[in-house]
Amino acid sequence: MGYELRRQLREALGPDITGLQRAVALEIADDANERTRRSWAALEDLARWTGAKDGSVVRNALKRLAAAGWEFRVPIGKGKDGRALYAVPGTRMTFLVPHFEGGATATPSSGKGEPGLPLGGATATPSPPQGGATAPSEGAVAPSEGAVAPPFSSYSSDSKKLASRQPAADLDYGIPADARPLINSLAAAGVNVRWPFRGNDWFPLLALIKKSGVPAMVDHALKVAARTPVDSARYFMPGWSELAPIPPADTPRPALHAVPATRSTADQRVAQGQALAAMFREQEQRALEAGHTNQEPA
Repeated sequence: MGYELRRQLREALGPDITGLQRAVALEIADDANERTRRSWAALEDLARWTGAKDGSVVRNALKRLAAAGWEFRVPIGKGKDGRALYAVPGTRMTFLVPHFEGGATATPSSGKGEPGLPLGGATATPSPPQGGATAPSEGAVAPSEGAVAPPFSSYSSDSKKLASRQPAADLDYGIPADARPLINSLAAAGVNVRWPFRGNDWFPLLALIKKSGVPAMVDHALKVAARTPVDSARYFMPGWSELAPIPPADTPRPALHAVPATRSTADQRVAQGQALAAMFREQEQRALEAGHTNQEPA
């Protein structure tokens, strides 16, 4: 997995790539092979990891990234008009993390298709979009350069409101106060993992805590950690995203029925054997009494 690649991309994206676009870019880097920089993550997986509504929303975010100079999609051919195609029926979309150097911040591509220069005159830029910002099969053209995409996912608005209300004094080692109960509960239960979230990376996790609650997330993590060694809290994110929401406070609790205690299998077999032996003894005694009665003289 591309943990180091993700850290580098996090610095290279700079402050202009935000919201769902940033989350999608970082998740692709996290899933990519560290050496080849290639990721085969499905759009549905990216939607689940980032909290987006569905794959089409992720696809739109990828087009906006391309318009801003960050092309992650790997072209699979060209259309009749010469534009690059990134998805066709029967062939899944794949991704390649653009090359960058020294954590330079990429600027949007110019209107003539020439890649922009990073801030400060640095020479490193991400790979420019190939064949235009939009493939014919992928819907509307991306917005004009420099535009920041509005948040599409359900977590973005709620999480940003959370972050805006979070005073600086509540942060401990860069960890939001709302994430502390989950982290502390897992640590107390013996699940010691890395929490490689920084800045905006906390938003999806905070949204899941608000949606499903700390107890359910801890219970799921304990079950997963009991089956397989876990190094990073990111490993739990797909499962956490599928947990049910916290039920409303007025939800009636189901009636619970007492279950009688049962004895062990060995005790049951012994009791059954004793009952059969007693029954056979009783039948034998009756047979003897009946025979004795028949032998008496008239």
